[in-house]
Amino acid sequence: MLADNCSEEEVAILTKALRERLRQQAIYIETRNFNDYSRWKEAFEKSGFEYQPHLNFHIDTSSMDIVDANLGKSRKRDIRTTIREGVSVIEHPTDEQVCEYYKVLDTLYRTKVKTPLFPLSFFLALNRHKDGRLLLMQYQERIIGGTVCVEQANRCVYEWFVCGEDGVYPHVFPSCYATYAGIRYAAEHNCPRFDMMGAGTPNEAYGVRDFKAKFGGKEVEHGRFLCVTKPILYMIGVIGVKILKAIK
Repeated sequence: MLADNCSEEEVAILTKALRERLRQQAIYIETRNFNDYSRWKEAFEKSGFEYQPHLNFHIDTSSMDIVDANLGKSRKRDIRTTIREGVSVIEHPTDEQVCEYYKVLDTLYRTKVKTPLFPLSFFLALNRHKDGRLLLMQYQERIIGGTVCVEQANRCVYEWFVCGEDGVYPHVFPSCYATYAGIRYAAEHNCPRFDMMGAGTPNEAYGVRDFKAKFGGKEVEHGRFLCVTKPILYMIGVIGVKILKAIK
């Protein structure tokens, strides 16, 4: 959204207009920074956006040689065994296969993630979109996981969702293989970077970060900018999510 030569004044105008336009419609406005926007931090803050540290991993996918050289040993082992057991990658899934995948993802969000998930219709629409990339894992005629990505042609592949029925089948690691399939897709389609879309808050334990770190990416801290337009509703939401996550 921001050109490299964008001035602080231009960013301030953009963010102020965004805030004014959405303040009656949204509880909060948040940017997820795909790149380093630190040069415009002051402009964001003047417009009412607070910077919040957040980690991420960028994987160099300029070639498969680089991908495989950076991949952790345990990830290589899990990928080899998963392939050996007969798991295949479905690159152009049918609606029925997307529905199967959604059941796996929905189970993960209800039992572990415990935050709201987009409806099935979103994933069906993304599967038809020219920039949507759903790479699903098939094993014994069943969809057991997959990754949901968006491709910015010749620039980057962004991983939005990944899940798998890990621990269900011996020597099969669908979540690991799904992420690798997305990384491989980026390398094979001239996208020099694979963005893992978040790795938690610095200095806080986060199992997802440990999982993502073993794919050989570079850890970056580009953070987020947050503007709360309705503080009371926002706090109710924060408390509600904490309660949901606490329920076993």
